Amino acid sequence: MQLAVVLVCLQQSLALASPGSAEALKRLSLEELMNVEVTTVSRTVERLGGAAAAITVVTNERIRRSGATTIPEALRGVPGLHVARRSSSSWAVSSRGFSSVNSEKLLVLNDTRSLYTPLLSGVAWDVQDYILQDIARIEVIRGPGAALWGSNAVNGIINIITKHSRDTQGLYLETGIGTEEEALAAARYGGTLRNGATFRVFGRYSERDGTHHPANPRDDPWNIGHVGLRADWDSSEQDAFMLQAAAYDGEVDLLAPSVVVIGRPEPTGRLRTDVSGGNVMGRWSRTGKRSHWRVRAYYDTTHRDDPSFEDHLDTLDLDVQHGLRIGSHDVLWGLNYRYTENDNDGKGVFALVPSTSRDRVISGFVQDQARLTPAVQLTVGTKIEENEFSELEVQPSIRVGWELQPEHALWAAISRAVRVPTRLERDIAVDASDPTADTVLRLSGNPDFDSEELLAHEIGYRWQASDALYVDVAAFYNDYDGLASLEFGTPFVNSEGRTIIPVLHENLTDGSGKGIELLLSLTPVPYWRLTATYSYIDLDLDPRGEDLNRGITYEDATPKHQIGLRSFLDLPHGMQLDAYLRYVSEIERGPDIVSGVGIDSYTELDLRFAWQLTEELELSLVGQNLLHGEHAEFGDFSARGEIERSIYAKLAWGF
Repeated sequence: MQLAVVLVCLQQSLALASPGSAEALKRLSLEELMNVEVTTVSRTVERLGGAAAAITVVTNERIRRSGATTIPEALRGVPGLHVARRSSSSWAVSSRGFSSVNSEKLLVLNDTRSLYTPLLSGVAWDVQDYILQDIARIEVIRGPGAALWGSNAVNGIINIITKHSRDTQGLYLETGIGTEEEALAAARYGGTLRNGATFRVFGRYSERDGTHHPANPRDDPWNIGHVGLRADWDSSEQDAFMLQAAAYDGEVDLLAPSVVVIGRPEPTGRLRTDVSGGNVMGRWSRTGKRSHWRVRAYYDTTHRDDPSFEDHLDTLDLDVQHGLRIGSHDVLWGLNYRYTENDNDGKGVFALVPSTSRDRVISGFVQDQARLTPAVQLTVGTKIEENEFSELEVQPSIRVGWELQPEHALWAAISRAVRVPTRLERDIAVDASDPTADTVLRLSGNPDFDSEELLAHEIGYRWQASDALYVDVAAFYNDYDGLASLEFGTPFVNSEGRTIIPVLHENLTDGSGKGIELLLSLTPVPYWRLTATYSYIDLDLDPRGEDLNRGITYEDATPKHQIGLRSFLDLPHGMQLDAYLRYVSEIERGPDIVSGVGIDSYTELDLRFAWQLTEELELSLVGQNLLHGEHAEFGDFSARGEIERSIYAKLAWGF
């Protein structure tokens, strides 16, 4: 979580402007991959090949063979996503531009449980800790999905879907050690109860070294522990129940304070953040011949004791969904209620007023999937939402899919989505200059700040050229209206006789974005698969105000070009050799980079060699970022570390 950019950029601007599985590529053929079932696009089961959206499925096998140990690392190489590591514990993960460590225009879900925080309208990646072997798949949608999932599903959705407990039976153990991954250990046990229900319990601990930062006396190591359980029970042929719960605790060291105001006191010494939290979720589903129900509820709590603030968030969410088939129409509707209570106590210069905020979101959606012809399907839907930040929001979409032939599929979509305001924009109260001076610059919350809006136009094409070649291409044009910018308000004299120059968030920046995303998969021989990806993004922003937060620099905060090549090679005697080569073009500038100096392009290589010693025992050796001793990926010089070449070994039993 990073607040420093807004405040540092504000201070600089004001200084000028004012006085102050081995089983899962599981040997899937390319044709079978087209038939993989996905659920995030339409909240119902459908074939990936026929989904009218830019969607990529990161399978469990790909996660394992990538050598990734975290979710952001597992997402590298998804076309249209920019994944950049800023420090040992923080990443910028974005879809179709606006790269930021807050991922503020990206909705991230875990089994449909939102990982969103209203403080910064994003996700804290440092606490999204999983046994990656227990993830069934990660569905990544580039482009809006707000018609079903609501606000903040603007430029994309990431849904982390874990395995059913019946698929994780028995004992699984893993342990690893390396130059950067200093310690990694996990255990999971799954079993069956008398009534036929299945369960698993798990625990995981990881400890990571800090990044390369020779000019910074601080260090940024990171450790986290995670425990949890999941149980599933099919009480009848129609009814199924699921219960899962988890808790985590960790320590995160920072290279720079989360909140910095030039000229104002900042935390000193070691910058350690204590993080903890937990969640519990239950789900009931009933499936009939022509209709189905799903009811899901969860409670989530997070706590972050940062050197600049202490933040506690409680979330209660209830979701009801019903689908029915009427002739050639599949109609889906649902209701959602979410209640959040956020307590944020500033330390030093940072403050939110009021410190406690209780907010609710009430929403409903309806969607109609109509089969117009055997080859053409039209999907029309909208989400209607009432929230405490921007009141009423309507977010419709229309999608059409056309399967020209079994091997050709064309789709197109037009959608509206919004990012609702955050507590930072509504409630912030920070003096950006000496509060005892005659003139005080004050960053103030703006209750009239409205949502950022997107109207997205998308088109895509999938081609199953042969049993060995698959092509997926998507193009988009995004029209943004009312993006956030910091602007001077009307000065006034307070009760102490001081002149206050307020600085407020306003919706005074518009813009557009366009791009293309390409995925090519080739299987030249049965034991070797290659995938190539290419992404191009071009943003054009138009500030209509003073743009004190330098929001226009988002134009260049995401690399325009990204190229990736993956190789999965099965060798004799249970051995595997996997490689990932990637090129990322330069970041010219960005709100995070207050120095104005960009980040150079880079090319890197990851390698993984694995040997399945027995049916249940695998030894793997992973090398990451092998082409350079270290390189920078994101963020301002003061808050980032350079990502170092690393090697680690892992032993897994029972996978």
